[in-house]
Amino acid sequence: MNKFLAKTTLIIAGLFLGACSSSVNFDLPATSDNFAQNITYNNKVDILWIVDNSSSMLKHQQTLSTQVPDLVEKLNSIKMDYHMAVITSSMGGAAPDGGKFIGSPKYVTASTPNLISTLQSRMIVGEAGSNNERGLESMERALSATYLANEGQGFFRNDALLVVIALSDEDDKSAVSNAVTYYTNFLDGIKAPWVDGSRSWVFNFIGVIPTSSNCSTFNDYAESGLRFIDLVKESGGVQESICSTNLSTAVGNIRARIYQILTDFKLTKRPVIETISVIINGQTVPRSTVNGWEYIEASNLIRFYGTAVPAADASIKVDFKPKDAN
Repeated sequence: MNKFLAKTTLIIAGLFLGACSSSVNFDLPATSDNFAQNITYNNKVDILWIVDNSSSMLKHQQTLSTQVPDLVEKLNSIKMDYHMAVITSSMGGAAPDGGKFIGSPKYVTASTPNLISTLQSRMIVGEAGSNNERGLESMERALSATYLANEGQGFFRNDALLVVIALSDEDDKSAVSNAVTYYTNFLDGIKAPWVDGSRSWVFNFIGVIPTSSNCSTFNDYAESGLRFIDLVKESGGVQESICSTNLSTAVGNIRARIYQILTDFKLTKRPVIETISVIINGQTVPRSTVNGWEYIEASNLIRFYGTAVPAADASIKVDFKPKDAN
């Protein structure tokens, strides 16, 4: 489905770029070496939270819930069209409540009444769940065709970016071998890639990472979430440490990665970098990784940062001289 809708006055009225590009070949007009594109982007994102509800996790859940107001405010500020649902890691034991969305309605959107308090309460899933955490198995069941056609209906959109965020202070114990391959194949199977070949899903993890394995969590126990981290690396997601009393940086970095995936503008020709100009809503945006844009040469794309991340309905123009111009 469309990741970017591009319009160019140079060749034709509309072209699909980035994730929606089928076959894009640009020819330079005889009278100019400049190339300009006006773009808008797909602002749809489905966010699934996997929250560990084992005996060690209540304070982590509470800490995460304090980040909900800022998360919602910033998603709304750039007009993201989001669905958010929460599942637990408990697939067995006395309280096997994993594999299904918590609460009613089963997922929230920007128009859900009392959105912030509703989402905050869903993050605090308690500690009655199984200590044999199987968050990835829970994800698989909640994203299965059967569940999404019934109780979970409406959450999953084929044309949206799927974002999975796991919160846990231990590794996943789902009963599959070679978990990264298994769950990568599962997510690839339910989410078709963008037309440019990049994945339309990304996995993120807030937990114990190897560099923080000596930290003390609230129950003085920590286990690196290696399975989760493998999925992060496979999908280009974000891994952040849970060993903090404030998860604002963790949530902020995950949010920034979502912005990047949705707003990265893939160019169809290699530019002369010094000739690139970016205009948003009629205002020239500086080249800056703080509140501006940068050219990512390895991927041939424009990436936005900070306050320069455009709203979904912004008017964006990228202008440059191609390297192969005569």
